[in-house]
Amino acid sequence: MKQSELFRRYIWLVDLIYRNDGITRDEINRCWSRSRLNDGKEDEIPERTFHRHKVAIKDLFDFDIVCDRHGEKTYHIAHRDTLKQDGAIEWLLNSFAVNNVLSECHGFQHRILLESVPGGQQYLMPIVEAMRDSKVLSLSYQSFRMEAPKPYEVEPYCLKIYKQRWYLLGRITDRDVMRTFALDRIKDIKQTDKTFLMPDSFDAEKYFENTIGIIVDDNCPPQTIKIYAVNGQQDYIRSLPLHPTQQEYETGANGAKFSIFAQPNYDLIQELLRYGEDVVVLTPKWFRDKFREIVNKMSYNYSEE
Repeated sequence: MKQSELFRRYIWLVDLIYRNDGITRDEINRCWSRSRLNDGKEDEIPERTFHRHKVAIKDLFDFDIVCDRHGEKTYHIAHRDTLKQDGAIEWLLNSFAVNNVLSECHGFQHRILLESVPGGQQYLMPIVEAMRDSKVLSLSYQSFRMEAPKPYEVEPYCLKIYKQRWYLLGRITDRDVMRTFALDRIKDIKQTDKTFLMPDSFDAEKYFENTIGIIVDDNCPPQTIKIYAVNGQQDYIRSLPLHPTQQEYETGANGAKFSIFAQPNYDLIQELLRYGEDVVVLTPKWFRDKFREIVNKMSYNYSEE
């Protein structure tokens, strides 16, 4: 069997057990008998094969599939509640679920529409390997503002996905500065023989904790920002908070007021502007004035000549 087929089977099994916390072997076999991945139309997954899959899943994803032998034997993902609190693991499990839905949607794929990622996924594995092995990466990178690609040597610290784009955060070795690189703008990437020592003090979540998006500006300290949302947009902001620090401090019949503690950076400005006239910045005053300037410029751009 091809490795790609085996990998899809592993994903199918992890997703099935994760979604059905407490599933028996008979139930797994019934699901397998109906799966499109089951090209051989097997009635069950043989016991030895099931055990090999569990071992492979542990090696690949560090998920333990365990059996509860009290009463009817059922299978679980070990420490499931803890895994759900890990953002990377949650993203991986959600990806498994989407992958399985797509594999089972023969005949109506055109009715399931996904958002595309611009590119750069081919660089994910080389970057992850370099992070694992503490190897410096040699990048050829061309941002939208550059006329030609430019070389960089980067110590890869972490990966982040934002607005359907993957980003690499790393330290540029010859300038000793941190920078974020969009993977879809990398032209070439190579692992060098140079190694680096990852600072014990570095925490990826803490690095981005005061920011929205991927821009961390040392000259832009985090502060309390208050907004007013109306016309139903308050419900969207409640259901998908702008920032983990978000609090709803006043609720009215027509809208709600929220506060966050974050850097008032470019990504936050873009996020708030997408709500149009239904979200108003209240404080700080200088930030509110910035939006007034933006609105005035937009009004001028749309004025009749």
